[in-house]
Amino acid sequence: MALTPLDIQNKNFSVKMRGYNQDEVDDFLDMIVRDYEEAVQRNRELEKSLKHAEEKLEYFNELKDALNQSIIVAQDTADKVKTSASKESEVIVTSAQNKADEMVATAEKRAHALNVAAEEKAKEILTDATNNARQLATETNDLKKKTRVFHNNLLVMLQTQLAQVKSPEWEEILAPFSSYVQDSHQVIREVLSKELDSENTSGVNSEAVDGQTTPDVDIVESSEKIVDVSDSSEVKTLENARNLLDELTKTDND
Repeated sequence: MALTPLDIQNKNFSVKMRGYNQDEVDDFLDMIVRDYEEAVQRNRELEKSLKHAEEKLEYFNELKDALNQSIIVAQDTADKVKTSASKESEVIVTSAQNKADEMVATAEKRAHALNVAAEEKAKEILTDATNNARQLATETNDLKKKTRVFHNNLLVMLQTQLAQVKSPEWEEILAPFSSYVQDSHQVIREVLSKELDSENTSGVNSEAVDGQTTPDVDIVESSEKIVDVSDSSEVKTLENARNLLDELTKTDND
């Protein structure tokens, strides 16, 4: 059992023979009691301080553990956030790349479709232009042919009429009217001259038309064949007309 100041203060010593001075012993014991009380009080304070320090140490240890746990949790959370962000960024990049590839593919398909449509439209326009040129060349050749046929028929008719006019029967009938016959000859000459002039003009114009409507080789070759055939008969007709004109001139001179 621990010694207390009260035990020291209440301690009684027996007296034997010539022992210590009782008053001095009591005074010393009183001093010891005071010092011991102070020591005990100091010890209590130290114990209290130690307990408080231990409590603080325990608190700080718990705080340290909590901080360490928080750091671990924060690190774990940061790692998870980093991993999640990395995965999300990969998903976003992949999605953006796929979207870009899809847009590029769509643009390429649209451009290809536009090119195909433009080529088809160009071919259609070229085909229409070629067909129109062929039709125009055919119509022009038909018109030239019909004009030449009409001209040839007119010259043949004039030649026939002139032959009839120059027959002996008509000469006997028209003898009293020689001046009138000469006038009729003059009219025929004028008609033939106009026809010859118009033939020359139409020949020049037809050549100009031929020069403008040559989009297709086959059409040009066929038109040249038509011109060759018609020109051969036309040349003969023109020569006959010129001969008739010369005969009329000689007749009038005679």
